[in-house]
Amino acid sequence: MRTVIQFIILLGLASALGPLTSTFVTAQEGSGPEVGINYQYVHTNAPPGGCGCFSMNGGTAWFAYKSKRSLAAVAELSTESSSNVDGLGDGLTITSYLFGPRYSLRKVGRFVPFGQFLLGGAHASGSFAPGNGGYPGSSNAFALAAGAGLNISLSRRLSVRAFQADYYLTHFSNGVNDHQNNLRIGAGLVIRLSKG
Repeated sequence: MRTVIQFIILLGLASALGPLTSTFVTAQEGSGPEVGINYQYVHTNAPPGGCGCFSMNGGTAWFAYKSKRSLAAVAELSTESSSNVDGLGDGLTITSYLFGPRYSLRKVGRFVPFGQFLLGGAHASGSFAPGNGGYPGSSNAFALAAGAGLNISLSRRLSVRAFQADYYLTHFSNGVNDHQNNLRIGAGLVIRLSKG
């Protein structure tokens, strides 16, 4: 709950400061670098067999470079954790490092929808992680995130990521099928770093 409150305060500050940044960078669709941060909620089924679902909270930092008005190369680092995975107090933290393309549709008013497909790896740590606490497997695995979202422009330089929803696949060993189908939902801020 504390993380959600901090995120809401951050969005409020960004909304208040947005008009002050409008003279530094050109239009939303311009090329060039941009960075962002997201709060993220992950609904996961890491325990093997059935759903065994639980929730994780965390955040993402990413860098993107738009080479054209609609296509960008993205590098993303995210981490999410849960401190009571199985009701017995076991903890799990998953850190992923993903790379790939993001395609943004043409800006409509203040709204810019986008889709992305990112590939890379993930590392699990904590007492519920593979290789710990008697659970078999490696703590490193393949990861993939594919989804879409919507940015809302506050100024030429600053946008709010109103939402982002991804299918988030990991391939940690679990003794059954060695994959986890996760849902990742987030929201955050986008800052354009140079004139486009």
